[in-house]
Amino acid sequence: MQNINIPPKIFIDADAYVAIADNKDSNHKLAIIIAKILVKKNITTFTSNFAFGEAVTVVSQKVDLETASRMGYDIPKGVTIIDIDNLQREKALERFSKQTSKNTRFTDMVNMVLMDELGITTIFSFDKHYPQNGYKLLGEK
Repeated sequence: MQNINIPPKIFIDADAYVAIADNKDSNHKLAIIIAKILVKKNITTFTSNFAFGEAVTVVSQKVDLETASRMGYDIPKGVTIIDIDNLQREKALERFSKQTSKNTRFTDMVNMVLMDELGITTIFSFDKHYPQNGYKLLGEK
């Protein structure tokens, strides 16, 4: 991971935040390594308000409320959180309706719409829906 070429802008999905916060998560160790590299290389990072909300909620459920609250305050210090507008939500719904898996998350479609608008093709995530939709996973094992 340390020797790969990391793009200057990365999008971060909710599952990456959950993996960082939850030491029982199967991707925890890799997520910590990736997060440290992103900080060290001063990579510009983005996330959606949907991914932010999902991450805080899931960490609250899987770890505890205190960890989730702390994470909720810490994320905006190093990541640009993008609030979507009505047009972006409609584009995400359009993408969502074209998916073939019933396990597709609407949050992922929101992230993809924002990634397209920002010209970002790589996401820090462990979710296989992204490569299936033409994006690269930074956190792929």
